[in-house]
Amino acid sequence: MSLANGDKSRFNRIRRQKLARRIRNRELLKNVGSQGKPTVSSSQKKPVGA
Repeated sequence: MSLANGDKSRFNRIRRQKLARRIRNRELLKNVGSQGKPTVSSSQKKPVGA
């Protein structure tokens, strides 16, 4: 690593990873949101605490 360039290559690699992660997460959230939320049926009751 040179004094003039610093951590340029590492910084750019991490920057690209963060951008790709954001894009993937946005697509996943968009797909999950379009599927709708699953409903809990009345036969699946939560256990009663002590």
